[in-house]
Amino acid sequence: PTSTMFSTGVPPAPPPNSSSISLADLPAHADAEITVGGQVVAAASFSHGFKFTLDDGTGRADLLLWHNIYDDTWDAPQLNIGALVQATGTVGQFDGVWQIEPDFGGDVQVTAPGGNFAPAHPIGELSSHLGELVQISGTIIRLESTSSAVKIFVGDETGEIVVFVWRTILERIPHNVALGEEGTQVRINGRVEAYRSNLELVPALPYDVEVLP
Repeated sequence: PTSTMFSTGVPPAPPPNSSSISLADLPAHADAEITVGGQVVAAASFSHGFKFTLDDGTGRADLLLWHNIYDDTWDAPQLNIGALVQATGTVGQFDGVWQIEPDFGGDVQVTAPGGNFAPAHPIGELSSHLGELVQISGTIIRLESTSSAVKIFVGDETGEIVVFVWRTILERIPHNVALGEEGTQVRINGRVEAYRSNLELVPALPYDVEVLP
């Protein structure tokens, strides 16, 4: 069940903390407020927040953070793939997936940080990594904006790619003003996707986009 983690160099999840409810037991605690622990093995954004898939060795569940909760989470910069997390929240289910929904940012604590998790690849090689999580480093060439997203054109000595960033992510990226400046150096983690026959790199979280000094 943790096979997807090895491609990112993340070790298997540790045994669950004895003070936490195991994720395999969540169905017995529906609608209750409990504490769980686990390792983040996947992350995704949606229109009103972010979700992190936790694995504690017994099972998996989604840690659901609405934008206001995420913004209030002190440990958000370390909350990424590979992080060890302890979270308190209400147990629920959505589309058949069990989830934990904290009420406050302080209910989410990262006990070991994640981030910078994806294998680095030259931009010119990304066509061989469709659907995979990768990391690129390069220079911003230009930026195009729409009402809901921006397209950041990033290049290195091997090629150029569009980095597609939803505005809900963009507004939370540290030093995001620099993303509109030609020549800014960046390091970005994201999934390689194809849109209308063109490759795009799509980051899931604000801290997947790093403006370099």
